[in-house]
Formats: sequence, structure tokens, C-alpha cells
Amino acid sequence: MDEADFRAIHAQTAPRLRAYLISALKDPPLADDLLQEAYIRLLRAELKDVNIHQIRSYLYKTALSLIADHGRRLTRQRRLRENLPEPEPDRPRPDLSIDMQRFFDKLAPKQQALLWLAYVEGASHREISGALEIREPGVRVALFRARAKMARILERHSWNPGGER
Repeated sequence: MDEADFRAIHAQTAPRLRAYLISALKDPPLADDLLQEAYIRLLRAELKDVNIHQIRSYLYKTALSLIADHGRRLTRQRRLRENLPEPEPDRPRPDLSIDMQRFFDKLAPKQQALLWLAYVEGASHREISGALEIREPGVRVALFRARAKMARILERHSWNPGGER
């Protein structure tokens, strides 16, 4: 991949991938670090004969792996200093309303990724399958379950998209 190709791919994929990372991590500087690491891994992968959908799937799969690695690192750190509470950043994400951000956070990371890819990215089931390592027929079921869980969360909090509570 030459520099011009990379710039085009980055311009096409980075804004939404960054928004997803911010959504998942609630920490824009950390999201930027993981975004950079995802693109470094893309460059090192030396993928050949791939289209933009495959590249996007690779980037999301890499981002999900980086988020999981970060979570494991945090868990290890917490275990090391059990008596010190971990401060939770309370920063609003630019892409979601405060209410939706709070509700989205109640989903498991994989469910967040499913909903994000399907409804923000507009990814096909095949693309989601590649990004999240779910068999393609299982994507429909996983999306159904993620939507159902989000609906239950919204119902529990009496959230009404019309603004009435």
C-alpha cells in the first residue's frame, strides 16, 4: 500500500472508527492512541488484493482486539491496587446524546460493536461477520439479541425517543 492509498483509506475510515473507539472507551485520548495502533497494524499486515470493506473489517477487528487488550490491562492494574478505586472518566461523547451514551454503555462491548457497525457504519452482515469473527448466519441473531437488550435497557429506564418520560 503506497502513501496515497493509505491516505485515501484513512480519510474514508478513520472518522467513524474514531467515533466508535470514543464510544466504546469514553476516553478520546485513549481512543486516538488505539486508532493510531489500528492503522499501524494495518500497514504492517501488508494486505493484498483487498477492497475497502475488507480493510474496514480488518480495522474494526483490530480495534475490538485493542479494546479487549486495554480492558485486560485495566483488570490487571486493578488487581494490583485493589484498595484504590479506579476513577471513571465522566466525559460526554460527541457522537451520542448523554442519555443514549449511558444506555449504550450498559451493553457488552461486542453488542456495542454489533450495533455500531450495523446502524452507524451501515455494514452488511458479511462485513460484521468479518470484523467481529461471528459466522455470517449468526450476525442476524446477534443483532436481534443486541437490539432486544437495548430495548430492555431503554424500557427499564422509561426512555422515550419522543422526549417524554
